[in-house]
Amino acid sequence: MLLRGPSRFHHVLVLLLWMWMFLLIWQHYHGLNHGSAGQKIKRKTTSSSQSEDSQDKETTSSITLSADHPQHPIAPTAPNGIEALLSSTAKSTEYFVNVAIQPSEFSQLGGRLQVLSTWLSARETLSSLMSSSQLTSLDSHIERTIISLFPFIRHPKQPKNAQPFNTLRKSFGEGSSGIVIVGHKSNLRHILHAIQNIRTVLNSSLPIQVAHAGDRAFPPSLRRLISNTAPNVTTINIPTLLDPKPTNLERPDAAPALRPFAALASSFEQVILIDPKTIFLQPPTAVLENHSAYRATGALFFHDHLYGKGDSKERHEFWQGLMKYHPHSQSLRSSRVYNEGYTEESDGGVVVLDKSRTNVMLGLLHTCWQNSKRVRRDYTYKYGNGDRDSWWLGFELAGVPYSWESRYGGTLGWLHKRTGKPDRVCGNMNLHLDEQDRPLWFSGGLMENSNEGGIGGAPGTGSYKMPTHWMVDGVFQKMSDEKGRDCMWGDTIHNVGVEEAMVLEESIEAAGRAVEKSRVYAVTHRKAKKEGG
Repeated sequence: MLLRGPSRFHHVLVLLLWMWMFLLIWQHYHGLNHGSAGQKIKRKTTSSSQSEDSQDKETTSSITLSADHPQHPIAPTAPNGIEALLSSTAKSTEYFVNVAIQPSEFSQLGGRLQVLSTWLSARETLSSLMSSSQLTSLDSHIERTIISLFPFIRHPKQPKNAQPFNTLRKSFGEGSSGIVIVGHKSNLRHILHAIQNIRTVLNSSLPIQVAHAGDRAFPPSLRRLISNTAPNVTTINIPTLLDPKPTNLERPDAAPALRPFAALASSFEQVILIDPKTIFLQPPTAVLENHSAYRATGALFFHDHLYGKGDSKERHEFWQGLMKYHPHSQSLRSSRVYNEGYTEESDGGVVVLDKSRTNVMLGLLHTCWQNSKRVRRDYTYKYGNGDRDSWWLGFELAGVPYSWESRYGGTLGWLHKRTGKPDRVCGNMNLHLDEQDRPLWFSGGLMENSNEGGIGGAPGTGSYKMPTHWMVDGVFQKMSDEKGRDCMWGDTIHNVGVEEAMVLEESIEAAGRAVEKSRVYAVTHRKAKKEGG
């Protein structure tokens, strides 16, 4: 929010921003180096303009980290107004640009983002007090720092753009909201299901973008099919919107990495990012309009099931190492997965973000960085299940508030019994409730076997089966019945309600029609291609 004119409040705020920013920088560098004054520390540096391959050839530079060194970013001149603020940001920027973040430095990146946050806050709050040249100078420091940390942010057709962060934010439709589905030809059937569920059954008019990573992953014929499936459905090719060199999203093993970059590049200001196997039981606008946790922070994540306690010690050691010097947020302090040693924290089937909030953008950038080529290869996917935990980790380490749903994931499926009467619900559908404890959405898709979905662009075969019961807050065990389904027991068994049953039944019917339409399209396309030589 921009203030209208100079006041005593402005001068107080300038001083507070100074104190906050310098404290963050001091904590960041002293926590990073633990060195005495005058100690020389060698850091590996890489140029952000280099390609991903050339970045592997790291050079070493020696930088004096002295508390009384006049050029060190943690020793700015005495506070004397905006010029001093610009002087300190200039020195910090030079350090950030010349001393590159390494793939292992998750926490250090979070520290730099917290410093960036103070600059952006100063830019927003104090702009009415700055001259045009001062604003230009501050903008330059902000953009240079962002480019050095996140080289993927540049548009491939604008490689010399000096303000890619600002350009990207301007590409978001003001006040817009929409759904982004991450697409691949192997998930065609589930993508069709999700579109029909949203557009035909729930009558949601939210625009839908299906994000993909090039022609090999999602051929033009399938993109045309998707666009013709329902009104206001388009496709976006992420490597044509963000620099592909640092991300390498077209690799076959990079499918999970596409998700955060799709959220970043989407033209929607408010993004509901979903997997192809996500099915809503209420209109998706309910999350944007009625979820108080989302409105509070602008970032809403959903929990996975609680399972595998003590089975992921290496993962937890990695997390705890990242958090060693990091003040834990309330979200982290209340996490049963982090504090009690369970395996998975996040179900990535739905992520909801308000990119109009600057701090949300910074948390998202950290998440994207974790899914860039080198970082995901050496750390993120080594210690986690794809991109799932990179979401909360990015926001936590960047000091950006985020919200969780109040419960861990439940199970939607069918009654099952071990002995005597049925005492558990089994199925491969991870159920999530709204804030009134009504079923909101589930991951796993409409197929009885969630792994059926069509390979190589074919719609695939498989059977639908109407779920009948659900449970939350029970004991969860993966693949625990004779069909290899997940089961939950030990809490109240709920019948699928009338409204949810209608949504499920209509979604299955609409899915069948869409798949049949895709078969006809595929046959016609192959015939036309053959006749055309």
